Amino acid sequence: MLSNEPSADSKARVPASRAAQDGPASDNQGTDEPSAQGNTVGPDSGTGTGRATASDTAVTEHSRAARKSRRIGRRTAKVVVVLAVVLAFLALGDRWAVLYAENLAAQQVQKALKLRAEPEVHIDSFPFIGQVLAGNVDHVEVNVPDVDAGPVSVAQVKGAVDDIRIVGSLPSSVKGAVLSRVRGDILLDFKDLNREVGASQIHLMPGPEKNTVLAGGDLPVGDKQAQIRGRAQLQRTGDRGLRMTVQDTRVVVPGLLTYVPGKGGGLQLTTPVADKLDEGELQQAAGKRVLPQRMMKGRVLDTLVDHPSLLKPTGIDPSLIQGLRKLREPKVAQEMEFSGQLPDNVPGDIRLRDVSVTKSGIRAQLTGKDVPVG
Repeated sequence: MLSNEPSADSKARVPASRAAQDGPASDNQGTDEPSAQGNTVGPDSGTGTGRATASDTAVTEHSRAARKSRRIGRRTAKVVVVLAVVLAFLALGDRWAVLYAENLAAQQVQKALKLRAEPEVHIDSFPFIGQVLAGNVDHVEVNVPDVDAGPVSVAQVKGAVDDIRIVGSLPSSVKGAVLSRVRGDILLDFKDLNREVGASQIHLMPGPEKNTVLAGGDLPVGDKQAQIRGRAQLQRTGDRGLRMTVQDTRVVVPGLLTYVPGKGGGLQLTTPVADKLDEGELQQAAGKRVLPQRMMKGRVLDTLVDHPSLLKPTGIDPSLIQGLRKLREPKVAQEMEFSGQLPDNVPGDIRLRDVSVTKSGIRAQLTGKDVPVG
């Protein structure tokens, strides 16, 4: 009789066959697959995924910080550029204001001193506009060439002013200014002195001693060309004037004689010429004993002029002595002498501090304080 239930042998065989089939698969899962899965989703795999996420976060934050720093840098650069442009325009405007003020001041100085050309004015103050608005300018320099000062021309006047205080309120009620400290340098050029003092035939030059001036030149006397030699002393007269006084003037005819004009002067012949003069005839004509080797003065000199025959043995033309006689008065010395004085109407306390002789001419130093202008 047939039965639907499996037999005991089939039951025993089926599990065995399944066990045979499932066993290796179970072994493969137990060996290879768990290892592969361990590499992907195991504990080690979980740890690796955590590290990658932290690194990405740090990179992102660093990138954001770098972009922010670049934005700040660009903004700062723009601000710096804008400030530089603004400052440049302010400085340019300030310089234009300085140029305008310098030109206006030069015109006013030219008008006040009646100069042929505008002087040079330099305003050394920054910021100029700010100082003007504050009513005080630091420093101004003026260079004035060729100033007509009466008997002589001043070749150059350099002035420097410190601390200029503006009087009045800007911009409509300015009354003037006060120059707190003034320094001036005046040059009297030797060339101008030679031409204008009246001794154009004389050339002035610095002497070997302090504040001395030497004079030398040629002057026709009679039929001879004489040489003029002089020495003058420069000195300050008080706080407002100077004077050049001639102390020694000589007219020399080389090889013949030396003539000293003025009081105490006279004629002195060179030794070879004096030896040719007849001492007896000279003594008889002069009415007194005369030594031709010494300086002949007064009446003896007049005797030579009145008795030209006495000069015949010497070879001296009487016209030469007559020409020298015309220089008997200190004419040459007077032409070399001059004096100068600061005007009495100069405002403020301006004084002449020092005078000196240089290679180019005579220099005078001025100082002043609290000088009102305008």
